[in-house]
Amino acid sequence: MKTRIQLPSRQKGFSLLTGFILSIIMFGTLAFFLAGQGINSGFGTVYSNTSKVSGLLISGGYINTGFDAITMGGQLPAAVTFDAAANTGVFNPTSGGATPQSLDPTLFQLRGALNTMSTLDGYWIYRGADVTLQNVGVPATADYTMMVSGLKLSICQQINNTLHGTALATAPSTLTGYTDALLLGAPTSVPPAVISITGVPVNLSVLGTAGWMNGCYATTTITAGVANYVYIHTLLAQ
Repeated sequence: MKTRIQLPSRQKGFSLLTGFILSIIMFGTLAFFLAGQGINSGFGTVYSNTSKVSGLLISGGYINTGFDAITMGGQLPAAVTFDAAANTGVFNPTSGGATPQSLDPTLFQLRGALNTMSTLDGYWIYRGADVTLQNVGVPATADYTMMVSGLKLSICQQINNTLHGTALATAPSTLTGYTDALLLGAPTSVPPAVISITGVPVNLSVLGTAGWMNGCYATTTITAGVANYVYIHTLLAQ
């Protein structure tokens, strides 16, 4: 299932998370001003991307918390659904509590037909236990993951820099041999808010990739000369 990423809209009181989000907004505004005035445009770009990436990662964290809430409530991981179903749904207000929201469109590149976003871009795509990552959990055992496709190269690099301290100038690792169709799947229909794709196992452990639980990679799909960048987020390492 796929869901466009959003931050929860209801937070009571002033929490550390609220302060963190306000700081992001402040730095994002400052970056926009500096870039717009022609003052240190590189600074503006970095902080603008940092703000956008932080929103993406925070949203993924909330979805992860919803997944954990369901399993801690007694459901098996295999029973968790990427929808609003009672007892098992990540987006059910009682069982999971996560809220699907739209992603910032500036995170994504225009690479599809007629220079638009491709069909599966801009959503959280839930793969269930169909993706095996290198050095994550037990070797050769599939992990529960979700992912976001169609990211800009600069956003992909900023994700890895934020999570792992890699140089922004370093291109992400390519999942050699894996096209969008193999990694993301090819559903016959796409719901407006959420998508779940399961049943097509993908073994990335043989690729010699970084072994990150969360990280951004390039696929081998090239559209009009533009590569695709995908953020993979591990919900549960098995």
